[in-house]
Amino acid sequence: MVHRARTLPVDRGWAWVVCLGYFVSVFCMVGIAKCFGILMEEFVDYFNVPVAVAASAMGVAGGMYTIAAPMCIAAGQHFTQRKVVMLGGLIGGIGLALCGLLFSIEWVILMFGCLYGFGNACLFGNGLVMLGQYFKKRRGLANGLALSGASIGQFALPPLLQFLLDTYTLKGTLLIIGGMYLNVIMSGALFRPVSYYKKQPKKLQGPETDKLLDSKTGEDIKITLTKHKANGDDISETKGNIEDGKVDDGANGELRSRYFDSKQESIVFGSVDSLHTVAVETDMKTESNDTNNEHEKKNKENKCISFLCGLIDFSVLKSDVVILLVIVSFLIFFGVFNFIIFMPASAANKGYSKYDKAILVSISGVCDLIGRVLVGVAGDFELVARYKILATASLLNGFAILGFGFASQYEVMALFVGFYGFLGGCYVSINAPVVIDLVGLQSMPKVLGVLLFIQGLGAAIGQPVLGAIRDAHGSYLPVNIICSLCAITGSLLLYMYPIVRRREEKRAEQKPEFEITLELH
Repeated sequence: MVHRARTLPVDRGWAWVVCLGYFVSVFCMVGIAKCFGILMEEFVDYFNVPVAVAASAMGVAGGMYTIAAPMCIAAGQHFTQRKVVMLGGLIGGIGLALCGLLFSIEWVILMFGCLYGFGNACLFGNGLVMLGQYFKKRRGLANGLALSGASIGQFALPPLLQFLLDTYTLKGTLLIIGGMYLNVIMSGALFRPVSYYKKQPKKLQGPETDKLLDSKTGEDIKITLTKHKANGDDISETKGNIEDGKVDDGANGELRSRYFDSKQESIVFGSVDSLHTVAVETDMKTESNDTNNEHEKKNKENKCISFLCGLIDFSVLKSDVVILLVIVSFLIFFGVFNFIIFMPASAANKGYSKYDKAILVSISGVCDLIGRVLVGVAGDFELVARYKILATASLLNGFAILGFGFASQYEVMALFVGFYGFLGGCYVSINAPVVIDLVGLQSMPKVLGVLLFIQGLGAAIGQPVLGAIRDAHGSYLPVNIICSLCAITGSLLLYMYPIVRRREEKRAEQKPEFEITLELH
């Protein structure tokens, strides 16, 4: 009996189901995160605590995301992205639901910050990995459609959340959004592992199967591998014997590697210096040699450690351009992201109703989606250097935040929030291409890992610090001013990129091509 080979549906079929699953995940993750400003006010009133303490819940969630995201991506490579995302959906949903017990603000910080933050770390990076595996030609379109779930979530959830608070109180609302977050489990279940599409081998039947399955009794089995050459000739080569579950390479008696592939339910015998493998399906579990298992376990651990080290490689900070990017990313993210957390409370402080502030968050979400689409397309035409687009968008965003802080009429506030959302969408859409333009495609993964770490750090410390400033002054105006100045400063520094680039190139020219080291003994 021969199994039909399953081919990976790149840019078609199930790939769009994966895109849909990631859309739902991002909808839940970002929608809830951008609505935290509404929940924060409820926490302040319910527990009668300072804003800085209530804001710490999102700060801890940002810190947890920063720390756990690389490990969760590594776990996705090891255990499949489907399992990790489903686990994250379960943990995050339970964490949000347990917040509803409202034992204390410390309990909320622990459940929301740690569990919800860990759930986000499980799903976001692994979802991007799945899109990268299932899409090639239409990868940009797929990423845009999937990540638009963030904008739509930011648009749809604020009024719904306010309605739930008015209808079911804070306890009931947290329980409901916890249940909503559990939809991430369903979304993760759609992340079919790429290994599912690996070519299935032919089944060996009759005496051949029995002979191989009985190999642990001490019988020797010769493995002959046939290499098909381009000219039509075949070369057959005997690679060795299988005896007691070990592969012996004939003449020199060298033991070859062996592993049990639990996904395929097969035993795979592979040579370390050959691309050929012999796979034999079986429903039996074979006894493994302790030495082989221990060696295999160490190899897997070393791979995970290497993967983690590769995600956050601070050696890239030797470059002046990377240092500039790190400073710019921290300042812009600190100002732009933290503003949306405090914006609802700032609107309420000016005397507007709960639904008015919820609508402001929704306006920001709609404009965010428009900004992502338009600037993402415009950036591909390369009419202007993309880093200048990013710097200009961040500069104008800083002024939009500042204008909101001083505005008093609702229509003017809505206008500034709309500009904020549009310009924030521009930043998100063009951020990764700018990194590639400035540091190159080869260095981009390492640099992006450091930048994401720094951005998460900005989110983690931003809410408690800005909350403390609000408590000290009794007004949200200083918070808006600080967010504005951070965004403006970051954008002005980004305009200095050509100067930093020339300085780095000049220093590289002065460096000698060869270095000779003499050691005297």
